[in-house]
Amino acid sequence: MCGRFTLTRNLDAIADTFGTGIAPGLSDHEPRYNIAPTEEAPVVIAAPGGRRAGPMRWGLVPAWAKDVRIGARLINARSETVGTRNAFRESFLARRCLVPADGFYEWEARHAEGPGGKPRVRKQPYWIHRPGAGLFAMAGIWALWSSGPDSRLATFSVLTRDAPDPIRWLHDRVPVILPEDGWTDWLARGTPPEALGDILGSADPPELQLHPVSRAVNRAGYDAPDCIREATPG
Repeated sequence: MCGRFTLTRNLDAIADTFGTGIAPGLSDHEPRYNIAPTEEAPVVIAAPGGRRAGPMRWGLVPAWAKDVRIGARLINARSETVGTRNAFRESFLARRCLVPADGFYEWEARHAEGPGGKPRVRKQPYWIHRPGAGLFAMAGIWALWSSGPDSRLATFSVLTRDAPDPIRWLHDRVPVILPEDGWTDWLARGTPPEALGDILGSADPPELQLHPVSRAVNRAGYDAPDCIREATPG
């Protein structure tokens, strides 16, 4: 699962890394240290004239949904079943995207003794990133939802896969991180399902590093540079 991620780079870095134009809706983008479900984040899609990065809300809302609240339950899609799930299938076949990130969070359950000797579980967050904290592309799908002729909402979901052995002790799932040579075919509208499956199946996780961070990350809405600073678990 991917329940929080970071994108601390500016728009110039995103444009350079992904070879993309920037939509006007991203003009006020600032570094993000704790992106949470239902919040907006930059997403790259294929558009006439080339790639384009624009804001989308995290949590897929299918076109047939009656309520946007369904998106809070559809922040991730399993790469193994994304082509068969009713909520994801149409987007997987026709609307795929790249979700720029430079890290994501997972939590370790730590058992401790609470007041009166009662056992309790405290969740210790870890920030997971590539060496050097460089940008990478999480595989995503997106959808357009409308509640009327003048209301359109763009949303996305992040695809996940089995975690690599070095970090499986922390969580059994991680985002699908696509290598750059797969970006074009992933975004292309005409890529057949078999080829999409090959892209996902061959997207081995890159080398990843992690370190514990402050439990302030646990609070959605807290978004500051100290979110990714190494901290002593406790």
